[in-house]
Amino acid sequence: MKKIISFLLFLSLLLGAVLPGLAEEILYTASVTKAMTIREKKSTSAKKLGSVEAGEFISIIEYGDTWTMIEKDGVTGYVLSKNVVDLAAASGYNDEADAQYLGVASKELTIRAEKSKSAKKLQTLEAGETVYILELGAEWHRVVKQGVTGYVLSDPVGEIQPAHEGIEVPEEFIPAPPFEAVYTATADVNLSIRKEKDTSSKLLGTVYENEDVEVMSTDGEWAYVRKGTVTGYVRADHLRYYMRNDPFGPYVPGVVWYPYAARATSETEIYDSESGESLRTVPAGCIMAVSALDADMAVTLPYDRITGRIRATGNLELETVMPWDEAEMGDLIAVFSTYYDPAQETETQIGRLHNIMEGVTRLNDVIVAAGEKFYFNDFCAPYTKGNGYELGPIINYTSSKKLGYGGGICQVSTTLYNAILQIPIDVIKHYVHSSYGISYAPLDFDAAVGDGNIDLRLQNTLPYDVRFALQATGGVLTVRVYRAS
Repeated sequence: MKKIISFLLFLSLLLGAVLPGLAEEILYTASVTKAMTIREKKSTSAKKLGSVEAGEFISIIEYGDTWTMIEKDGVTGYVLSKNVVDLAAASGYNDEADAQYLGVASKELTIRAEKSKSAKKLQTLEAGETVYILELGAEWHRVVKQGVTGYVLSDPVGEIQPAHEGIEVPEEFIPAPPFEAVYTATADVNLSIRKEKDTSSKLLGTVYENEDVEVMSTDGEWAYVRKGTVTGYVRADHLRYYMRNDPFGPYVPGVVWYPYAARATSETEIYDSESGESLRTVPAGCIMAVSALDADMAVTLPYDRITGRIRATGNLELETVMPWDEAEMGDLIAVFSTYYDPAQETETQIGRLHNIMEGVTRLNDVIVAAGEKFYFNDFCAPYTKGNGYELGPIINYTSSKKLGYGGGICQVSTTLYNAILQIPIDVIKHYVHSSYGISYAPLDFDAAVGDGNIDLRLQNTLPYDVRFALQATGGVLTVRVYRAS
């Protein structure tokens, strides 16, 4: 047994002498940026074993922060790490095959040995270079380049996509699409712009109270916005007064499309959709905007700021609203209704209904040609006794005056405005009465008119003429918009 052990020891010593460095594994290859001396030890004063020239490729046994152990021509020694670049795995590599995800470096990036800006530098990624990602991280991605694995900062890596079929990019790493402003909206409080849909996410900027901001999209809780050059997320519940940039684009958030104008053929009762309480009875001949029939063969309708319901749909004749791009001459393309007190017992009630009827009479059968502009006040103003108006209740926050000539006409402009929001007609200008809105229309969807510049202004951006049809009867004011025949 002693002879066998002695023989094996002798053989190992012999092989070590014949093949120096046989036990040392070559981990990487690299190149050097300048001529260097190979030293016996990690010291600039250590014995010189050889040299490497600028641009020469080297074989690395151990890569360190200050010194790198290399092998050259059977000689093993040390060179300074700061001049060693382009590390690559010595055993061959396929970065794309190993990667789970692909990204793009938005600027020059350093690949570090650890998740720290002070960690050892392993590699460099140039701006625009593909990043082969092994593992995604909120602050650092684990990556591979030329078979060498390490970490890069996550923020400068964009355009994350799967490296292979069957791999899905987690939602938080899906890059935001290029910003395209769909709406403008106004903040009703100071709003923080966040990097992600999270109140603890990185703060990017602030939208101040009463400041307008561009909006690309909203999911009801968060809106993706742009202010100046900053894009990010704000709480959507504090954005108001949306205006769409393109009349052919998506509806303003909160707009509802009503597919029918329903004519009551006999007295018809409207109930509260939630409580079942009777809201009112409308007379035969009354026209209302309603939804499609539901499972109970009932329809719903906008009733002030709640939803009404009509169960006795046998009492209704339904006129279908056609999609604007399928409508033929004479087809209905939009409808909306608001409700008012049908009682005529006080002078105020009488005056208000008179003014509503003035607006109905002046706008009924008005045709707006394709491309033409429509100014509400051109047809209805001035709101004076001499122009046919009576005293009616007005919303006035600047004085104690609560009655004015024309009071009630704003219900006509508001009803028209809500019908127009359902079709591609551009709203050039409109005003709300106040941040509290008005009871007969959804919050932020009223359209005030008055003297001077307080007006509802539209432009017919449809490829055909349109006609307005208005009716006020039994406490229901309805505006229908038709493709003109």
